[in-house]
Amino acid sequence: MSPTSSAPVQGKVWLITSATSPLGFSIARQALRNGDSVVAGCTAEEHVAWKDSCAADENATANNTKSHSRLDADEDIQSLNVGILTRLGGANCLPVPLSTKALTSCQTALAYAVTTFGRVDILLSCTSHTYYGALGECSDWHAREQFEVSYFGTLNIVKTVIKEMREKGTGGHIMCVTSLAAQTGTPGLSLLTAAHHAVEGFIDALAYEVAPFNIRLTNVEPSIMTYILTNPVHLPPEAPPDEGEPIHQEKAPRSEEDDEDDEDYEHLTPQMGARNLRKMLESVTARPGSEASTPGDPRSPSSTDSVSPFPRVLKYPNISAAMHLELVAETVKVIMAVAGKENPPGRIIVGGEDGGEDGEGGVQSVKERMKAVSEELEEFLECAMSADVPNAVVDEQGEE
Repeated sequence: MSPTSSAPVQGKVWLITSATSPLGFSIARQALRNGDSVVAGCTAEEHVAWKDSCAADENATANNTKSHSRLDADEDIQSLNVGILTRLGGANCLPVPLSTKALTSCQTALAYAVTTFGRVDILLSCTSHTYYGALGECSDWHAREQFEVSYFGTLNIVKTVIKEMREKGTGGHIMCVTSLAAQTGTPGLSLLTAAHHAVEGFIDALAYEVAPFNIRLTNVEPSIMTYILTNPVHLPPEAPPDEGEPIHQEKAPRSEEDDEDDEDYEHLTPQMGARNLRKMLESVTARPGSEASTPGDPRSPSSTDSVSPFPRVLKYPNISAAMHLELVAETVKVIMAVAGKENPPGRIIVGGEDGGEDGEGGVQSVKERMKAVSEELEEFLECAMSADVPNAVVDEQGEE
């Protein structure tokens, strides 16, 4: 990767934090097709592999047109890597090693982006891991790591890009991908839910701070199924439930119209039992070919954690690249529809959480959640209002 002198570029300039994830890859590919420029974040290992393959790719330069046509077909993509993106976008695609957990890495990636393309118009923060398990199954390491990746990683890249957008004075659009877990509680996903609530609260407040600089922020909430199946997952050993404990409910209710032959994960809802979700994840991560993507450090002998030692390994659910791209198709459509808009939504939900044909499953889940909160407020309204300080007391204190 050699930075070049900045020059005016056509279209938008994207910075995508994880361009080799199914969602990041799909967005990068669509942006390049639209004539935009993409700074494609990837791991250091992926960046080295890309550089090593560049020499071989140069031999196929004469066949470049044919290669582009072939790469436009989803069924021809066997793996998601930055080499495909650079062959598709040419000089409009710049792979950069990027770890959002390190602020210096974020700053370096931004420097390459500005040096090469002159600016960043759209940031897509989509780096993600899922640490799945009931709270009693997860160690303090899981909780901290979930927040390091999902919250502090997002904080690092957003803070870095906002500074540049403010100094340039051109504004921009920052999009942070969370999930529907930010709106609903899901058994087994308490750590992820907490991290996504933190991200969305941070973005909601930040939006007011940067609005005068024409910087817009959007939280994107794909379905929980899409989020989990297209990102690395870690499953700690399952703790046996207490006798008679009802938290592991059976399979979510299904209507008569449901196809009995459908896979369980196609009916994953926020109300689905923790055990059913765990079984599904164990199935798709245990298949041959599920490679460990991020081995963790060995557990410290001095740890006071009561959980037994085990390898800290993240795995991608082992499904085909084509299936990964299909799972994120709805999210890609939504992101591309609002990216760079002058007045984008502060939060947008990707429908289809329940696999329904109307595509309103995610939206409906949030509506039901809001209805439940509203009803609870009304039920305890008198109790809540009784805590108000009488105006007479306030006036008396003011006079003193």
